[in-house]
Amino acid sequence: MDALTIVIMLILFVIAMIFVFSTALLTPYIGKKNLITVVLLGLIVGVVGGAFLLSPIMDDVPDFTRTLVEDSVTGSDVIEMDLSTNGNLTEIIQNISSIHGVQKVEYEGITIKVDGNFDSNNAQSNFETAINNSNDNIVSVEDTGNNTFFVRISEGGDPQAVLNSIYGVFSEGTYTNLRYTAMTANATVEANNVTNIMSAISQNNAMIVNVSGPTEDRTNAINQYMPDKTNVILISGIIGVIVALAGFFIDSIYTFRNNRKRRNSRRETSRDRIKRKTVPGTGQKNNSKNRRRSKNDKVPRKDSIDIFDDSFDQSPKQNIGSNKNFKELSEDDLKTREKTDENKGGRFSGLSNIFRRSSGNNKKSEPRKQEKEEKHNNSSKERKVPRIKPKRRE
Repeated sequence: MDALTIVIMLILFVIAMIFVFSTALLTPYIGKKNLITVVLLGLIVGVVGGAFLLSPIMDDVPDFTRTLVEDSVTGSDVIEMDLSTNGNLTEIIQNISSIHGVQKVEYEGITIKVDGNFDSNNAQSNFETAINNSNDNIVSVEDTGNNTFFVRISEGGDPQAVLNSIYGVFSEGTYTNLRYTAMTANATVEANNVTNIMSAISQNNAMIVNVSGPTEDRTNAINQYMPDKTNVILISGIIGVIVALAGFFIDSIYTFRNNRKRRNSRRETSRDRIKRKTVPGTGQKNNSKNRRRSKNDKVPRKDSIDIFDDSFDQSPKQNIGSNKNFKELSEDDLKTREKTDENKGGRFSGLSNIFRRSSGNNKKSEPRKQEKEEKHNNSSKERKVPRIKPKRRE
């Protein structure tokens, strides 16, 4: 299974989960009493998707992981393989050696197995001697037990010629019958190209037995955390239940979130708690005591200016009551004022002004006293009514 097929299966599983989620969203129409039905639907779809979509991927996870790992690995790996003796062993080894990324191919010998035991030890020794003398590339014949012998080949020897010599010994002598022959070889390959090399070796009458090296070690370290097929099916079923519950309660969660946002927006912030700077005379004259602001009314009063507003710094009302236009008098200003006073009234101009002010104040004070006495008399004549503070309307 290639990477594209794995991606397609994962997409199909995601689509199945979307179907479960969209079905759970219909709870406003089917009723929230059907929670058990929605959960069972998510469980069934999750288990089926895990069994038919995710579990087949687990068989190809090692190869897929090796493809991802080999790009970041340097060095060389060793591929152990069994060669088919039905073909030409020499050509098979040459074809494998010519694969891009294969550094060398090493082999030690050919394994043969006979049908039964020899009649005597002398017959077995004669058999071993006959095979050893059949070809110059044979170094020795070793008895490995269980009617099995290992024919060791010299370094660089022709394996197909040795195999033909072994067949010739069995055809000429009547020692025993030959059951099967096998040959094992090891290929040293580049670690960053292991996947392609393994695919090419499988097409050349060879079967891969084992792979060892940095790529395989890192791949095994990652694959040990991967779950098996049974656990994959159980996990996919749990995912289906979680998705179903998420779709079932998403409407309630969304409504709760919106209500919480509205409550937070209505709360008075620390900025709103700070008193605003009021400038007298800037607003309209109205009964500000009787006017009550509601809790949700965030619009500032007309007779106030927000001190956090940038326009407050540029407002001309900021100069009210300040000493911004105050000018300190100097000695020259005092001299010029004295000269102007002398020009207007002479030496006694100041005294005359004082007498004028005092006389004017006496004349004005007389009618004011009369007015106060009249108001006092009128108020005493009026009926005294107790003042009662009206109740506020809630």
